[in-house]
Amino acid sequence: MKHDRDLAGAYALNALAAGERAAYERAIDGSEEARSEATELQDTAVILGLSVTPAKPPAALRPRLLDAIATTPQLDVTAGPAENRARLHWSRITLAATSVAASLALIVGGIAIATSQLTPTGTSQADQMAALKRAPDMHEMRAELAAGETVMLRWSHELASSAVIVEGMDPAPSDKVYQLWYIDGDGARPAGILTIVSEGTSWHVLDGAMDEDDTVGVTVEPMGGSDQPTTDPIVVLEP
Repeated sequence: MKHDRDLAGAYALNALAAGERAAYERAIDGSEEARSEATELQDTAVILGLSVTPAKPPAALRPRLLDAIATTPQLDVTAGPAENRARLHWSRITLAATSVAASLALIVGGIAIATSQLTPTGTSQADQMAALKRAPDMHEMRAELAAGETVMLRWSHELASSAVIVEGMDPAPSDKVYQLWYIDGDGARPAGILTIVSEGTSWHVLDGAMDEDDTVGVTVEPMGGSDQPTTDPIVVLEP
């Protein structure tokens, strides 16, 4: 699969299926320009998610659109060009007000809808990170790896949520990923893939709920991730 620029936006919003995401990451691994583009779009998505108040189109908009579609004259294949042009003219006038209202509603609601696709659960990573920062019981701890990379865990037991934030870590090899885990006495639960940008800070809010006795680990796994860890953790963070 070659690098497809049309997938960059969907990748930034985490709107690709797991297989598509893995293939896209392999495709851009050899291109600094493509990785930078993906990173910039991800950063933009985070900014939008943090700055926009979610909004929904008015409930009456959908039935109005469907009614307008149902009552809009269709072209008659037996009619002449002049008659069809007249029908199109009047149908456009009929739909004009509805189209303007729909456009305004979708412009307001579109950003919220797009950012809601950042995670499969419908809550954006940016929203989850913002909620963690606001949590009254938010805590942080840091660890430093052998090569000087910094890994921070931010968590809230009240929200049952946590995030891993890293600085200075190299991206995983082209056929590998950094996988996050919640670990307790019963074993490890997969909690998402940590994608490392080439420069700056990378982070991921862990998938699933965090239990009070959970430890957070990061392992290197085959592309696409694993159901259970296949390597020893490169870092373990115990709240």
